[in-house]
Amino acid sequence: MKTIQINKSLIAVALLTVILSACASSNDFLSENFARVRNTHQRIAILPFDVQFENPLNVQNGAKRPQFFSKQEREASLDAQKELFAYAARQVQKGRYEIAFQDFTKTNKVLSENGIKLEDIARQNKADLAKLLGVDAVIFGDLAIRITQMNMRSPQMMPFNRNNDGVETNVKLFDAVSGEMLWSTNLTQRPSNPMDTPHHLSSQLIEQVAKHLPYRTK
Repeated sequence: MKTIQINKSLIAVALLTVILSACASSNDFLSENFARVRNTHQRIAILPFDVQFENPLNVQNGAKRPQFFSKQEREASLDAQKELFAYAARQVQKGRYEIAFQDFTKTNKVLSENGIKLEDIARQNKADLAKLLGVDAVIFGDLAIRITQMNMRSPQMMPFNRNNDGVETNVKLFDAVSGEMLWSTNLTQRPSNPMDTPHHLSSQLIEQVAKHLPYRTK
């Protein structure tokens, strides 16, 4: 009977370890000026994300990043933007934020009309983009999706615990007036089982970002 109890305890510890290792870890920054400018922010735009699918082995070998987004990166960029908007809007509906988020389709229309490509957004001055979009601040993030070895049966699946494979996102908030970065969060998540996909892990991180934007009222 004791043996069974010990085994159950060991199993519980093992499961807890796996769960904790799979959970996203974060590192947040908040500017001292945020409290001063927070009340001046009424409408925020979420920009398409900067996305890179990378093989850590290629990075170690000095491979350069392509100048233009691949089709996969372009889709992931827009998916991350759309998901953050949806998750953030849900927080507004729940009364946790008293701000408005510009519809992502309007954001993208304005960017397109002004000749701003997805792969160029990272290099653009964020205050200028905020003014162009007619908002008080913009949120911009990047996604690094690390895949050492693709699953040949299903290329969408993540390898299981290989060479720090997983997804990392860094999301930042920029003020339209000063251009200052007021807040940022860095989140990482590794696959917890062979069925995890890059989109699933990215979506989990984006949801966490939406829940912890610095405008939370409760």
